[in-house]
Amino acid sequence: MAKVVADINANNQKLPTLWSSLYYKANIVDEKKQGHFVNGEGLLLYRQPNDFRLIGKKEIGIIFDIGANRESYWLRVVPEVSTMWYGRYQDLANADLNELHIPIRPDLVLGVLTYTVINTNFSELPAPTMRFNNEDDSYMFVWITKLPDRWLGYREVWYERQTKRPRFVKLYDANGRVAIRADLGQFKQIPIEGQPKAAWPWIPADYKLTFPDSGSTMEFTLSDDTTLRRGVAPNDKSFEMPNPQTAEVDRAVRIGGRR
Repeated sequence: MAKVVADINANNQKLPTLWSSLYYKANIVDEKKQGHFVNGEGLLLYRQPNDFRLIGKKEIGIIFDIGANRESYWLRVVPEVSTMWYGRYQDLANADLNELHIPIRPDLVLGVLTYTVINTNFSELPAPTMRFNNEDDSYMFVWITKLPDRWLGYREVWYERQTKRPRFVKLYDANGRVAIRADLGQFKQIPIEGQPKAAWPWIPADYKLTFPDSGSTMEFTLSDDTTLRRGVAPNDKSFEMPNPQTAEVDRAVRIGGRR
């Protein structure tokens, strides 16, 4: 396990940040179970270990804005649904997520990105476990954490044995049900100036996400311009949560707190 994690981390340590334009298509299912199909171009921003932003655009402007930083996370859907859901991780345990009808849970989208360096203290929570899948020729990692009354396996990632590249991710809710599934593919290398191509890190370029609770789906493919940094971005401002009072939506819903 230590050797497998070392190989994964050797790749991910070369990805302190990431910037990429992208193409997306999504079916956003609202609380009335009506689907809203959207597609267009967008932007992905990432910074180790847990700063993330995914923006979808059309000619009319921003269609959705999904983000997370060390304290907060948010989903802003502008057309038709016209809602911003937002919250803090410390309040998540107090939220009735089924009642809130969040079509795409922003706190889960970060979990399908596999760029983060894995903690090598395997006894520190959340702790990774590993087993080998002979039929699939993959290493299967499951991260566990402690709930007040039990242990929970909440995140699962499959890595190809030969390449150590991730290709499948699931996150589970407190009852062990799948909250998000992601299939990853079309791997590509990210150029690093001054290093030979053989040393460039690999990332998935294609992401297919499914949210079983809401029925929403999303796919996005990173463009060929993917790089560690474009100008000064990503920076601190890249991961600031939009002000819910000025977010140009009809309603703002705080997750796990007063609405």
